[in-house]
Amino acid sequence: MNAFNLSAPWQTAIPRYVVISVSAWLLSSCGLFPPKLTATTPEGKVHELAQQVAERPADVTLRNRWFREREQAINALSAEAEAADARGDIVLAKQVYARILTLDSHHIKALAYENASAREIALRKQLEAAKQHMDNPKQALKEVRDVLLEQPTNPQAQALEKQLIAMEPKARAALPQLQTGLSKPVTLELRDANIKVVFEALSRATGVNFVLDKDIKPETKASVFVKKMPIEEAIDMVLASNGLQKKVLSATSVLVYPATQQKNKDYQDLLIRNFYFANTSAKQCADMLRTILKIRDVYVDERLNMLVLRDRPEVLALAEKMIKAQDIADPEVMLEIEVMEITRGKMNQLGIVYPSSLTVLDSQLTLEALKRIKSSDIGVSPNPSLQFKTTDTDLNLLSNPRIRVKNNEKAKVLVGNKVPVITTNTTANVGTSESVSYVDVGLKLEVEPRVMLDDFVSIKVNLEVSSLGEAITLSNNSKVYNIGTRNATTMLRLKHGETQILAGLIQDSERKNADKLPGLGEIPILGRLFSRHIDEKNKTEIVLAITPKVISNVTLPEATFSEYWSGTDTVISDKPLLNSTPSNTLTRGQQVREQQQQRQRELNDAAEVPVNDTPESAPAPEPAALPAPDTPPATTESMQPPSAMPGLSNNVNGISEQGTTTLPAPKVIP
Repeated sequence: MNAFNLSAPWQTAIPRYVVISVSAWLLSSCGLFPPKLTATTPEGKVHELAQQVAERPADVTLRNRWFREREQAINALSAEAEAADARGDIVLAKQVYARILTLDSHHIKALAYENASAREIALRKQLEAAKQHMDNPKQALKEVRDVLLEQPTNPQAQALEKQLIAMEPKARAALPQLQTGLSKPVTLELRDANIKVVFEALSRATGVNFVLDKDIKPETKASVFVKKMPIEEAIDMVLASNGLQKKVLSATSVLVYPATQQKNKDYQDLLIRNFYFANTSAKQCADMLRTILKIRDVYVDERLNMLVLRDRPEVLALAEKMIKAQDIADPEVMLEIEVMEITRGKMNQLGIVYPSSLTVLDSQLTLEALKRIKSSDIGVSPNPSLQFKTTDTDLNLLSNPRIRVKNNEKAKVLVGNKVPVITTNTTANVGTSESVSYVDVGLKLEVEPRVMLDDFVSIKVNLEVSSLGEAITLSNNSKVYNIGTRNATTMLRLKHGETQILAGLIQDSERKNADKLPGLGEIPILGRLFSRHIDEKNKTEIVLAITPKVISNVTLPEATFSEYWSGTDTVISDKPLLNSTPSNTLTRGQQVREQQQQRQRELNDAAEVPVNDTPESAPAPEPAALPAPDTPPATTESMQPPSAMPGLSNNVNGISEQGTTTLPAPKVIP
């Protein structure tokens, strides 16, 4: 009965130990037998696990399971939301991201989409409005570019912009800057007329109000002869030929001022535009704009790869076209390279290995022991042996890297080791110091491709194969190594998918070693019995095979961004002088002089035409009598009104519209 006495102290410890062990096992079994979940959906499982974690916050296994389930559910919902956003279904994407926020309230992408979805919907509506305005390309293009200012990579906006830009040249001819009635062709003939009179006549004919700057000289005279030209272009001709500029104030009001640098600064409106780059460098593009467009107010933000410009709207329109032609992704090429090192070796070992040294077996040899030395106390090294051995070696080392390289960028491949080289530097009155540098030993390949437009690839190849030789011990007990190298540098031009093999880097070595007994090994023929000969031949060849495969080439911009008008040498503009005659490539001054010369030729031809149409068969009229000396000569040519001269219109100092009545000559108002 004493064996079952629970009051014994050592016996009472056993049940307590058992209770503690069982309790610990039950606690640990929670991780072995995880709780069953009743939810069937991933989100339901996450919410159910979250409740269990709240009830048992100390259970690490349960918390880890909750993290895993939540991560898997969030990844699945993120994929669904991104697919919906790619299809343009913003409502569904917003709902899915809202479900993600119920699982993780701090999810960065879901929070960002929640804040940006409202603006995204507004931009989509703006794109839809631009599609409704396709009959007005100028207005539609403005709405599309407003969207691109906020989302430069929006594919729908980019596609719509390309479509509208193709329609823009036709739209410009039909949409002048002023009122629509100014596209009607007119004939303008002015000879030495006051500039104020000219603009008064233009105002009466067009209904446009002209505001003249106070610095326009009142004695300025204008002589312009144009035929069948739109009124707005005729106004531009008058301004260009007299050193004037205009600023459109409204549909019926124009400000005219001298085309001086100071007046341009006073009257020309400037616009600020931000450009974000995806492929090219903002700094490089800024240099291009300064050189071509002479833009001075340029700021480069290298952190965001952004460019800020401030200039006239016409200049910024040209800058936008140049940037679109410049911001193009670099070509990429995949280089499939195979490097093989083929080694062939043969070694023959024939002969008898004789001992080359004698040693006493006792490590401590004294003079007394030397007297008692016997043959059993002397050992030979190495042990004599007879060798008949031939070894053939074929070794192929293959390296097959696949490198994806951008255009004009270097790529390096190293298959080998970095060998440390210790350099000792001695400085007077200081002492010596050692530095360790590493040398690449093995296969080193450098390639620099350049992708052409025709899918040819020009590749600069630099191949180096090095091997570690024997170590050399210097006087300070430091070691250096002999490094054998083989180099090949070349320039290749290969077609996409074409394979080029470079071979011929051969290293051939032959070694002969002989271990002979002195005297006996020198005997002809019989000397083979007293020697061992080792003949070794090695031949190594490097073969390089390279195959370029073009992944992406340069995507050339549309013709709209490749060739466009840029104004004159002094005035930068995004349109030519005459929109109705785009084939004319003359400058404004050349066009004015050409028209004046053409008008002078017409006057000369008209002066040579006889007044009376007299047949050739008719007798010539009698010559008129000369006036008396006291009678002044007749000045019929100077007194004759211009309207009576053949070849001229009835209104020389006025404006005549094609198909309408002629306006009278304006009065000069002092």
